[in-house]
Amino acid sequence: MTRGLVVLAVTSGLTTAACGPSEGKDGECKDSLAIGDLVITEVFADFKAPAGGTGADEGKEWFEIYNASDRPIELEGMRIDHGRPDGSRIKSHVMDAITIAPGQYFTLGNATADLVPAYIDYGYSADLGDFFNSDGGRIALSCGDSEIDASDYEAVDEGKSRQLTGATFPDYTLNDDLANWCEAAETEFESGNLGTPGSESDCTPLIIGACNDNGTMRDTVPPQPGQLVITEVMPSPRGTDEDTEWFEAKALANFDLNGLTLDRAGDAGDSDTLTSPDCIPVTAGEYVVFAHKTDMAMTNLPANVVVKGIFGFALVATSATATPDITISSGGTIIDAVTWTNATTGASINLDPAFEDDALANDTESNFCDGVTAYFAGATGAPTDDELGTPGAANDSCPVVVPPGSCDDGVTIRTIVPPPLGQLVITEIMPAPLVDTTGGEWFEVTNLGPEPFDLVGLGLDRAGDTRAPDAIGGSDCKSLAMGEFAVFARNATAASNGGLATVTATFGLSMLNSNGNVQVVDPTSCEVVAPFACTTIFDNVGYTSSTAGTSAQLKLGLFTTTENDTPANFCPGTVAYGDHNNLGTPGATSDCP
Repeated sequence: MTRGLVVLAVTSGLTTAACGPSEGKDGECKDSLAIGDLVITEVFADFKAPAGGTGADEGKEWFEIYNASDRPIELEGMRIDHGRPDGSRIKSHVMDAITIAPGQYFTLGNATADLVPAYIDYGYSADLGDFFNSDGGRIALSCGDSEIDASDYEAVDEGKSRQLTGATFPDYTLNDDLANWCEAAETEFESGNLGTPGSESDCTPLIIGACNDNGTMRDTVPPQPGQLVITEVMPSPRGTDEDTEWFEAKALANFDLNGLTLDRAGDAGDSDTLTSPDCIPVTAGEYVVFAHKTDMAMTNLPANVVVKGIFGFALVATSATATPDITISSGGTIIDAVTWTNATTGASINLDPAFEDDALANDTESNFCDGVTAYFAGATGAPTDDELGTPGAANDSCPVVVPPGSCDDGVTIRTIVPPPLGQLVITEIMPAPLVDTTGGEWFEVTNLGPEPFDLVGLGLDRAGDTRAPDAIGGSDCKSLAMGEFAVFARNATAASNGGLATVTATFGLSMLNSNGNVQVVDPTSCEVVAPFACTTIFDNVGYTSSTAGTSAQLKLGLFTTTENDTPANFCPGTVAYGDHNNLGTPGATSDCP
């Protein structure tokens, strides 16, 4: 079973069926009426009260008839019957003297003659009883035993009339076909209530395979498989699920959404078909948002987002029994589908923009990541309460997923290239800066060449302490070319590290002011318990003392892993850097002769 949905409003509204009159003699009508002279064209059965008002329908129910003849008709004596479609619970009213002009739409309501609203032409008081809001009803116009016209109505939708199409002149045979009726969706005759009492209908009925394109009827153009790509899903919002769940798809061609079916293959519930008189066209490159509702105050969606279709099934964040999914189909043909295994509360499942134009790419869950852009701020204003995602817009880029042992060099994902032994040399150290003792500590390395190597994955360490080496993390290779310098520091923030211009990586070890050392190691070669001794050491520099605010620089021409083992091969820095409180050349050639 499918639930028919009108875009921006669910078509669960009033449906009417009309039947042609039975033959019979003229009765007590003052005028001589032929079958079909009068046509029932609109029924309003359930008034929607304003906020704080009463929902009583007294004086607010009405129906409309049309004079399809070519002459004025005197309605005096015509009988109106109202009851259930099966003929039970009939109540009647006999019309008083009043004339309806040819081509006139005439409205009759359940108000007394002196209290009828401006849009009611004739009041029959309470004679017909209340219109039924459930299980349907039937209105019939008769002269004696001759039925002039009749209409059944059912599935009443609050605040919306059911109208016979205005695309052609009303006819008593036309209103026999349910396909010629549609729900009022545009004109408000009273606050919060839609309909066109006393005038022709403003709605266009649904015609399977055809749609209204700015006033012109044409064939519906459905998307072909792969032309509508599901790009983002919000299955676990912080807001109420039945209000704030949504998903997005990107159009890769020009087509219509009318007639598409939204569903979850993994549940036993109903699907939702987008049915509308309008084509609901989209253009290539457009991001289409589907949601539970169109009220932005309830969906938490940005004000500039237009919900193009409504679905009723629940999205699932994760499930132990069935894979969460969404499918979009047209006439039984799958246009696109997507599955996922889990979702982060408050964050959409976001397809990387690099894959938005490929309907096959969203079959791979690793091409998705959590949305990071806040589109709705939570009640507390804290970022942790935000809803994250990009509904109706290009997605956030996903972090590069780099497998173990690999890194991103900015062009491709490749295997990490560690430094050959003897090629990485520690060239400068700052154990005692004139800033926060820990925040301003750093040391420098260089690449003797000839080939570049990667710093990612290397361990920064102090031999003999009780702390495991700090591995240089991230997906970036942090490649160091021949002759380049890299600075490793306790703190990467210039305001608190003495003003270091560039920090390649940070460490947690404490550089001692005397009798200390620093080393660069392969952390995978180190023991897993203190003192974490390592077997692969790329370089180590020890020192017996330090000068506050002054680095120790390896002399030019002595850049080797053996020469820097001798303290006499170092000299104090003389050039101020950063905040000018400290002397040294972090990340630059030594000024030590």
